[in-house]
Amino acid sequence: MLYKTLKNNTFFLIPYMTVLLILVPVLLQYSKPDIHLWINRYHSGFFDWFFSVITFLGDGLFIIIPAIILLLFSLRHFTYLLVAYFSTGLFTQLLKRVFFGDVARPSRYFADIAPLHLVDGVKMLGGRSFPSGHATSAFALFLCIACITDNRYIKLTCFVMACLVAFSRVYLSQHFLIDIYFGSIIGCTGALAFYIVFYRNNRRWHAWTLQKPFKNDERT
Repeated sequence: MLYKTLKNNTFFLIPYMTVLLILVPVLLQYSKPDIHLWINRYHSGFFDWFFSVITFLGDGLFIIIPAIILLLFSLRHFTYLLVAYFSTGLFTQLLKRVFFGDVARPSRYFADIAPLHLVDGVKMLGGRSFPSGHATSAFALFLCIACITDNRYIKLTCFVMACLVAFSRVYLSQHFLIDIYFGSIIGCTGALAFYIVFYRNNRRWHAWTLQKPFKNDERT
């Protein structure tokens, strides 16, 4: 089941693994402050607007929209998405609050060291930087969608969207690169693990959807 899951999602996982491998020497060779200052040098008015908007796709409330859409088609899709999304999110919050509560975010880290380019209107956070909750949520959400669909182009689009949401946290100076790196790993691991749990059998309740009660009424 694991091999089949990985094989069916190569259009998401291969580019993702490629990015992870490319970033390994970068994270090992350079410190996280140096990496962040280098990234922070490159900005524009358009990207300020773009990343301040797309970052909301990693917020907890956004999950309501795709969850309801999936419920229209399958209770299994709906349940899988919510369980994977909230389980990985809770795990990340546990790490933040129990083990890495004192890790400063860029805005606090550089407060007395170097000025950062910050986007107007974005509320800056100070602590619990590692790992990134938005990166975890984005990769969990979009890999879940990728696992559900058979369309390879949607899978690739999901990868791009997950990357954009995760990178928005670095662009907005809410996280360091290493924060989103490990946040994405948590999100992907959870999405794959719960996919295997939910799709290795065909229980009858999995076929229930929001449309089914109305279809039953039409036949009576």
